Amino acid sequence: MDCIPEDKPSAQCSERCSAIVQTLATELLREIFLNCLPNPSVYRYSMRNLSQAPLLIGRVCRRWRDVANYSPELWSSFVVGGAKVNLGKDLEATKYWISKSSSQPLSIVMDYLETYSDDTELRPILESVVSQSWRWREIDLRVPSGFFDIALAAFCTGKLPQLVRFDSITSGPGYREFILSSAPRLHSMRYSGDRARVDFSGGTHGIRRIEINPSQYSKISLGDLLTCFTQCPLLESATLPIHIGEWKSSLSDRLPTTIQLPRLTYLFLDFGSNINPCRIFDLLFLPALISLKLTVHIRNVDHADWTHVWTMLAHSDPPLRTLVLRCVPMTEQTLLECLSCIPSLTKLQVEGILCSDNVLRTLTMDETNGNAPKSLCPWLETFDFWYNRDKCHFSEGAVTEMVVSRRKTAKSTDYKKGMALKVFACPFSFSGLRVHPDIAECINEGLVLMGSD
Repeated sequence: MDCIPEDKPSAQCSERCSAIVQTLATELLREIFLNCLPNPSVYRYSMRNLSQAPLLIGRVCRRWRDVANYSPELWSSFVVGGAKVNLGKDLEATKYWISKSSSQPLSIVMDYLETYSDDTELRPILESVVSQSWRWREIDLRVPSGFFDIALAAFCTGKLPQLVRFDSITSGPGYREFILSSAPRLHSMRYSGDRARVDFSGGTHGIRRIEINPSQYSKISLGDLLTCFTQCPLLESATLPIHIGEWKSSLSDRLPTTIQLPRLTYLFLDFGSNINPCRIFDLLFLPALISLKLTVHIRNVDHADWTHVWTMLAHSDPPLRTLVLRCVPMTEQTLLECLSCIPSLTKLQVEGILCSDNVLRTLTMDETNGNAPKSLCPWLETFDFWYNRDKCHFSEGAVTEMVVSRRKTAKSTDYKKGMALKVFACPFSFSGLRVHPDIAECINEGLVLMGSD
């Protein structure tokens, strides 16, 4: 059937474009195809999808199929598992992708965390992937506990020369040890599960981000933490649960005078009972720190005041914006000393520290000195003492004065956005305060009060 007249130009244009595409050099076609591949870290659906590259490319024409078949980089990234699991087909596809990718570095997503299958079905898929561990570049692994150790074996054999990122989630019992020296190029590692230990020994490491989810069964010790800080100079973000207090070997008396981590911006340490990290914190110099979160699961009566947190902040003078202290053994005075070192703070969250009106008074803006407020943390936006249940002893007058002063100062100074308090949370009844004219005005302007009422 002939095209109607108005359709002929578009049809001719399409034919010309198709002809041009067919004349493109193989190298250029390959680059175009590479940009058609779904990102496995975002698109977490099985590679067995005929409507997605690279399988779709081979269905267009013989030339495209030939280019795809002889371009191993097109097959170096794939996903198995996910929403629609067919273990038999997944195994077949895994072997096919591995063979087609030749010796290319591999980026793989394995998502079988919700799969409950017997050993004979899932194990061959995992073993096929692990057999190529020397080619691993980026790995996302979500498998049941019984299969996780198969993948983790690669961290014990030292066969991870190209691994850059390793993200993993598992469930159930089992001891897992990650030996960083097995992956000399590793930049990022995340693990969510129980009973993990990271071996930071073996020389300097280039890791930049490490995240081990907080767990009371963690096997990471204070000695491991010290080794981490001394052997990972490029560290930018660290989340580590420390639940073994003793040093695995006697701690040398000849410690460095300081441990510098100039790139570290995020630090979250989760401590178990009877652990005191003072000897480490006294050495730390963290000039780029933006967020500090410290959690202690059981209050340590043997070390009633962690003054070394203040020492570290005073020494580092960081541009800290977030400070979270959960059940950290600390007096009110030490807390105030910490706040005096971090004028850039925008979020303060405290739990388990005995606090009086002194805290609110030091955070009340001094309106008598124009544009140079004398109070601590002039940029504070979130004051969160919600979980500090029986430790908060704030009076209605001190709360009112602190909240209102910050709202008024924000209006009357030359400071830009950030001065006015946005969230005030504590175990306090605000029923009477909400009708206070100044407080009511603050609420109308966006202040959120979270109390016990």
